[in-house]
Amino acid sequence: MNKYSVEFKGTKDGVTIYCLESAGFDEILSDLTERLKQRAAFFAEAEVRVDIGNRILTEHEKEQLAQVIAENSKLQLTGIQTTAQRPPTVSSAKRRGETEDIKMEGFKEGRSLVIKRTLRSGQGVHFPGNVTVLGDVNPGAEIVAEGDIYVFGTLRGIAHAGAGGDRSASVVALRLAPTQLRIADIISRAPDDSALPDQPEYAYISDNRIMIAAISIKLGS
Repeated sequence: MNKYSVEFKGTKDGVTIYCLESAGFDEILSDLTERLKQRAAFFAEAEVRVDIGNRILTEHEKEQLAQVIAENSKLQLTGIQTTAQRPPTVSSAKRRGETEDIKMEGFKEGRSLVIKRTLRSGQGVHFPGNVTVLGDVNPGAEIVAEGDIYVFGTLRGIAHAGAGGDRSASVVALRLAPTQLRIADIISRAPDDSALPDQPEYAYISDNRIMIAAISIKLGS
């Protein structure tokens, strides 16, 4: 029986650290520190992703995880994924041409990947769930997600939500100006002369085409 609350698994993309859902956060930090000291040399400077399971971490707890990894290894943290994270609550939306209220109650069921960095040209993310980027998505970068895409920054690259065919998927960004936007099998491109939006926007499918709504964001508790 594994006595630790964290488990390391190597993949072709780096390392994934799985956290036992029944363990307390302090126990996870303690075990992670010990395991990193034991195995850090083996993994060297590989990229690492932390899977925290069905739990919600505060920003402080995420910082603690990142600090433990940084202080006890040379691993490069690329994201924290969870099945329980919630997005911002959308209080209202102004669709181009009409006005209506839109409510987003939370992430769809399924896995979520959180990327705490800007995606630069040539970088791509393909994930079988929801993807959240805490940074920008630059031109030449690409996100392909089977669920929703949330960008807490400027989205200028390629975004494909609902990649498995889910037409209820959506794309949300603080500044939505992609070179190509795709939801399921519907594709839209930004006009060549389009100005950068001055407020967050929400893209979704309606009447077999991609619609854009301006939104106001209120962070949920």
